[in-house]
Amino acid sequence: MFVYSLAGLKVDGGALQEMELEDNEITARLGVYQALARLASLPDADVHHSAVAGEWGAQLTEAGHLLPFEFDFGTASVDAGVTPEELQAEYIRVFEVGVNGGPPAPLYGGLYAGDRMQRLEEVVRFYEYFGLSTSAEDPRPADHLATELEFMKYLCFKEAVSPSPRLQASYRRAQHDFLERQLTWLPKLVEGTEGGNTWPYLRWVAGTISGFVEADARYVAGVVAA
Repeated sequence: MFVYSLAGLKVDGGALQEMELEDNEITARLGVYQALARLASLPDADVHHSAVAGEWGAQLTEAGHLLPFEFDFGTASVDAGVTPEELQAEYIRVFEVGVNGGPPAPLYGGLYAGDRMQRLEEVVRFYEYFGLSTSAEDPRPADHLATELEFMKYLCFKEAVSPSPRLQASYRRAQHDFLERQLTWLPKLVEGTEGGNTWPYLRWVAGTISGFVEADARYVAGVVAA
């Protein structure tokens, strides 16, 4: 059974309670997006522990064992001597602050779009249409990669619990639209990470997120077109 919860976003009118869902192809995609959202977030002690142990690839593979398409998550680890604070500092340098000119690979999609304010407005409209807003308890911008991955997780959840094929199809179309319109910037994130003189682990994080989103977008496009 997959336990669903929502982080980074809130449901208008109240919190979304945790619930158990039967494992299937949809919850496999949901579970992978949930894990990727954690990897795209500032690493906490648990993320650091799994990174040092080299467990993230296996965790993603386990979460996605029922995926409707093949995907190799690979593996990567952080040197055992790296402290949680050092991992956070490198994450912040590469993805959030940088040195003298900004981060080499910002996690904010709007920065790759030319007009960030327009991009933010578009993303917020997506969230609001489905009754969501960014959470005050997790005050990341709406175009932060982790928040966008959480939104994909939410759309998969809604597909999984929809009581009719018609509603399921509507949430698949929403996933298709969001992937095609809002998550096309990830190859640029990979380029920036590769050029950011950072650790193999963070390069793996960026590459894995980008690769999975690309593979999932192809799958969803095929289902919608069928």
